[in-house]
Amino acid sequence: METLNSIFDSLLYPFKVPFLASSQIYWLYVLSTIVLATILYILGLTNRDKEKNLLEYLLPKEIYLHPASITLYKYFFLISFFQILLVVPTIVFLEKFANIANQILIQITGTNAPLIITSHQLEQKIIFSIFVALLGDFANFLYHYLAHKVPVLWEFHKVHHSAEVITPLTVYRIHPIEMLLGNATIAIITSLGTGIWMYFFGTEMKEILIYGVSFEIFIFYLAGYNLRHSHIWLAYPQWISHIFISPAQHQIHHSVDPKHYDKNFGYIFGFWDWIFGSLYVPSNYEKLNFGLLISDGESNFLNSVSNLLLHPFRAIWQRISKNLV
Repeated sequence: METLNSIFDSLLYPFKVPFLASSQIYWLYVLSTIVLATILYILGLTNRDKEKNLLEYLLPKEIYLHPASITLYKYFFLISFFQILLVVPTIVFLEKFANIANQILIQITGTNAPLIITSHQLEQKIIFSIFVALLGDFANFLYHYLAHKVPVLWEFHKVHHSAEVITPLTVYRIHPIEMLLGNATIAIITSLGTGIWMYFFGTEMKEILIYGVSFEIFIFYLAGYNLRHSHIWLAYPQWISHIFISPAQHQIHHSVDPKHYDKNFGYIFGFWDWIFGSLYVPSNYEKLNFGLLISDGESNFLNSVSNLLLHPFRAIWQRISKNLV
């Protein structure tokens, strides 16, 4: 009976996603994005056809009824099942690495008490939360960078970049293997860093959470995160764009223009790209086209669920056959 209940819960998971604060498409994040987009529309601060009304501006048919979008609606249910059945349990398991790293350091040094003790618990929580956010964001940046530079990883990452139009659901246009590898990379690096932190400051360290989500992620998602996968241009001032990745900068990352290739890998913070030379800050609005420059052998790659799943394996096999891996 317990197994049947677990299977039933998994089948319902895609319908629960909009009500989970850990999801990028949590209803509150989507609502805040709509409010922000509406303000941009009213103030005329973004790119738009002057003849479009607000609804046409927010939900253009040519984007939300595009074949790539229709495919993504189907694909969303499949990738959600994979996430709840395999990725979530894997992350929970890998989070144990924090205790392992802490114990290894204790064994090496022979010290089992915090080396640094502070009494301001709220201050500790804030600093620890920021530390975890920086660590997780760097891990995200690192995997994203490798996904573009390592041929085998790129074949899986191409699934995300194959979208000819982008919407908030594009965050789920990701191959199951990449979802597993990316989340595992972030979980391992964050857990190891947390273990080191525990060694110095003790095991009582806790993040500040809002609805079960770290406060910095909650704020980030609430502050118009979903505009990054949208048709709505929102760029930050130059100096802010060196610190935080704007929606426009991430849209540039999806651009097919060669000058935009391998730019803006960052998730939250832009200074990783700044440090590693991959930052691109637009000075003005740029009209973008999304997707991939598709070769003849990939003509059906974009808008088929089966091809989104199987094409990376075919491409990798071709690379192996040609010794291109």
